[in-house]
Amino acid sequence: MNLKSLLMGLIFILFWSSAFTSAKILVSNSPPLLVLGIRFLLTGAIGILINNIFFDKIKLNNSNWKFILLFGICQNTLYLGLNFLAMDKIDAYLAVIVASLLPIFVAIISFFLRKDKIHFLSVIGIFVGFLGCSIILAPKITVNLNLYGLSLCLIAVIALAMATLIIKDGFSKKEQLLPFVSIQMIVGGLPLLLLSFLFEEWTINFSNSFIIAFIYTCFFPGLIATMIWFNLVKRIGVIMASSFHFLTPPTGVIIAYIVLNERININDIIGIIFITIALTTIHQAKKKTKN
Repeated sequence: MNLKSLLMGLIFILFWSSAFTSAKILVSNSPPLLVLGIRFLLTGAIGILINNIFFDKIKLNNSNWKFILLFGICQNTLYLGLNFLAMDKIDAYLAVIVASLLPIFVAIISFFLRKDKIHFLSVIGIFVGFLGCSIILAPKITVNLNLYGLSLCLIAVIALAMATLIIKDGFSKKEQLLPFVSIQMIVGGLPLLLLSFLFEEWTINFSNSFIIAFIYTCFFPGLIATMIWFNLVKRIGVIMASSFHFLTPPTGVIIAYIVLNERININDIIGIIFITIALTTIHQAKKKTKN
């Protein structure tokens, strides 16, 4: 992994990890499926508009549409939709722990369904990384465990694992990144709005915090982070790319220390050490696989 890939991964995880905080603000002021569906439709439309103004017109074939539909449903409708629903049921820290299972599910699906070879160092690194995330976050969980919310998060992370593998197979560097990301957001947003129309009451509290969180989430964890994620998976592979999700807990800890002046305790330090070892181990496994 070169310096450019490392920087892409760090920028991605900075935006991605901040989405848990902004999601809490959004769902406290609006029905979860409604705000997520609106976010996807608006962000997707803006992305298409930018592409049509500054870049080539969108050209899609049947293979492109299959990829867009599958990715849009797996990442947006299922992963983010279920996580937004879970935010009302479980502690955000627990949601982050479950999300850090992504590399494990990616490895399992790759091995059993795709017959991919996985280096034993990658397996060790994945479990060390998950242990590091758990060390950081477990002491911060303060509410009773809600099995319904936990189940939603587990299904969501499996859907994200499928979406990650879809990127590897269905997206080419030669294809237009911005329109692909934009259209799959619209694809994922439409089912969410339909479900919201059927099951939610459409009332939104347009507070200042809601407006700021909505605009921020549309562009940074939304459009920009997803474009970086597509590129990252293609550049360094699904296992190495998904392992960046282990950085979500320590990133949150550091942001809380800088912005909220929260203390960094011994669990945080130990967890960060474990995650650093995990990422180094997975990187070494990738180098050995190339050799």
